[in-house]
Amino acid sequence: MHMERAMLLTIITERVMEPTLKELVERAGAQGYTIEDVASGWGKHGNRTGQLESDQTIKMLLIVPRSVAQVILQEVERTLQPDYAITAFQHEIEVMSRASDSSGS
Repeated sequence: MHMERAMLLTIITERVMEPTLKELVERAGAQGYTIEDVASGWGKHGNRTGQLESDQTIKMLLIVPRSVAQVILQEVERTLQPDYAITAFQHEIEVMSRASDSSGS
């Protein structure tokens, strides 16, 4: 089994930011992401129950190279964090990579 180092980047923000966030991560070079609905939460941005559309939260998960994670985090900090409830964090991980197939299939 071959493992590759990567970053697991998690971004939690207001649902209204989903289209903007998708565009931002794609422009930064992400090759994919997963978005989950967050039922509710409480923290420095207050209590978010998710009962109203304006109160809904999403969690975006990305597995990206360190360089892409840094670009995404810098852009989130510069363009989104000043005006929106957003939390982002990263973890260094190891991801299974596809074994090279010598048969060509």
